[in-house]
Amino acid sequence: MSRVDSTFALPRQAVPEGFPGRADFVTSAAIYAQCPTTTELPEVAFCGRSNVGKSTLINTLCNRRQLARVSNTPGRTRLINFFDVQQKVMLVDLPGYGWATGSRAEVAAWGRTIQDYLQNRVHLTLSLLLVDARRAPEREEEELLMWFQATGLPVLVVLTKADKLNKSELNAARSEAARIFRLPRAQVIPFSSLSKKGKDEIWGTILAMAEQQRQPLLDRFAAERAAAEGEEASDSEDNLDTTTDTLPSQ
Repeated sequence: MSRVDSTFALPRQAVPEGFPGRADFVTSAAIYAQCPTTTELPEVAFCGRSNVGKSTLINTLCNRRQLARVSNTPGRTRLINFFDVQQKVMLVDLPGYGWATGSRAEVAAWGRTIQDYLQNRVHLTLSLLLVDARRAPEREEEELLMWFQATGLPVLVVLTKADKLNKSELNAARSEAARIFRLPRAQVIPFSSLSKKGKDEIWGTILAMAEQQRQPLLDRFAAERAAAEGEEASDSEDNLDTTTDTLPSQ
């Protein structure tokens, strides 16, 4: 996708009534090479510490209780999970960080998988960085946000568990997150799975970004298919010429 200045406010559109009507689990990937190759949908990645509420956010957005698996043990989810929403956008649940369990080798491989996805996935249209509203952003979150900004990847910060704070506390937490991340305040969205606060704002940004990138992605994949078909045709012609050259004379 084309890179943008991540510090600019992201577009947002109205959410259609009743959206989303359908959302389906597509596949899981333990390593980057296992990510689906046949899809041409824009993808939105959900990033954040383990137990920050990524799966809960996806379930709430899609009006499903168990579309994305919610783990009670931080660091257990180690797969990249893909969810197709009405053939409009793919939601991608990335493994959490900060509470990783397993051997050092496993944790390192896990980190590489996330990095490979974020750096190399051409489908990636928007990243949602989830932060617990009850605490200030930590070093890992600041570094990830800085990386998004340096690479030009659009990012929306979501303050989860917003219902745990009163109105003034939440307002202060939002302003502080915007200050630390150096983002427009509108790019920091408080979210509650109980009250559904922030749901429409998040969907509005996801849909606007997906619509913005959908045609460029389709054009890119069409050009890649045309190039591949051209190479196959050239190879076929070369093989035919070779065969003709070696035919015995009559």
